Amino acid sequence: MKNAFLLGIKLALYASAACLALAVVNNFTAPEIASHALKKEQSALKIIFPQAEKFEKIEKISLPQSSATIDSFYKVIQDGNVAGFAIKITGSTYETSTLVAGFSPELQIAGVHILATSDSPGFGQKAADANYRNSKGTTFYGQFAGTSAKKPLVLGEDYEAISGATITSRTMGALISNAAEAVKIYIEENGGAR
Repeated sequence: MKNAFLLGIKLALYASAACLALAVVNNFTAPEIASHALKKEQSALKIIFPQAEKFEKIEKISLPQSSATIDSFYKVIQDGNVAGFAIKITGSTYETSTLVAGFSPELQIAGVHILATSDSPGFGQKAADANYRNSKGTTFYGQFAGTSAKKPLVLGEDYEAISGATITSRTMGALISNAAEAVKIYIEENGGAR
């Protein structure tokens, strides 16, 4: 009985030391991780809107009914005017994905850039693969540029699925549609694209 008690005390001390070590490591690495994520997001914004002068963050937004989360919402400024909107959104795909979608004030998709996806490596990861090409010769995410987002995107009608990854394809389209709906709500609530 005494040995079991001492063993329990030793395990508790080891666990406490491990938790303390993890907390210290997290304290040092969290700012670097956040900085890297922000750089990745800013890079995606510049890929979608290469002519933009700046991206003004919009703090107060109304969200459409969705299980997705809007992480960031930007007004895109070009030549002193609102040239569009960009949204970083995270939601369920086959697993979970985060993407940046850009829209013109008329709700045309300016571009989509997938920041992260935990979908299956064999198929779902093709959504973010720059080497993957569909039947029209574009990447999965590249096929959305120029598509109207005034209504929810329909798989097979507005865009092509990744062969073998129908769930990822459908839910990526849903994420983009959710982002477009947030932009639409913002424009309606603010009397236009300002």
